[in-house]
Amino acid sequence: MAILTAALAALVAVTVALLTQWILGRRARTDLLTKKLEELYLALNEVSAHNVKRAEEVLPYAASGMHRIQKPVGSSVKRQALDLHKRIVMLVRLYFPKLSSTHQRVFRWNSRVNELIHRIESGIPSSEKELLQLSGAYGDALAAMEQEIITNRRLLTKDGLLLRRYRSDA
Repeated sequence: MAILTAALAALVAVTVALLTQWILGRRARTDLLTKKLEELYLALNEVSAHNVKRAEEVLPYAASGMHRIQKPVGSSVKRQALDLHKRIVMLVRLYFPKLSSTHQRVFRWNSRVNELIHRIESGIPSSEKELLQLSGAYGDALAAMEQEIITNRRLLTKDGLLLRRYRSDA
């Protein structure tokens, strides 16, 4: 009987140790993913602010052609916020692949805005309306990605035991 009691006690101890490690591992993973999701959200906010700023800077030159007034200032990396976009790409690919299709939409709209701004900077007159529409659509795509993050936060951070359905507006 003593051997059976000792074996049962050892089994309970091992089970408790394994369960504790599993819970701690889940908590650590959730904490890491929460920090990365916050980092992604802040990067999206920075890119959104950058989108408004660059549209405001280029808007006066859209109809007249920028070459007649001034040359673009700064590197294209800074003007196009490539560093922010690379960080967003990294976070989506490494930690949140479920956001990939939404991010691809954001990337396509950003590319269209960059192409139009490049045309304007090259002196090709473009309509102010086109710049505002593209910049607005890009802003809307960023806002949709932010909303998708908020809607699916618990699923993206693997917070909770119950499986939930991923919700996307795509």
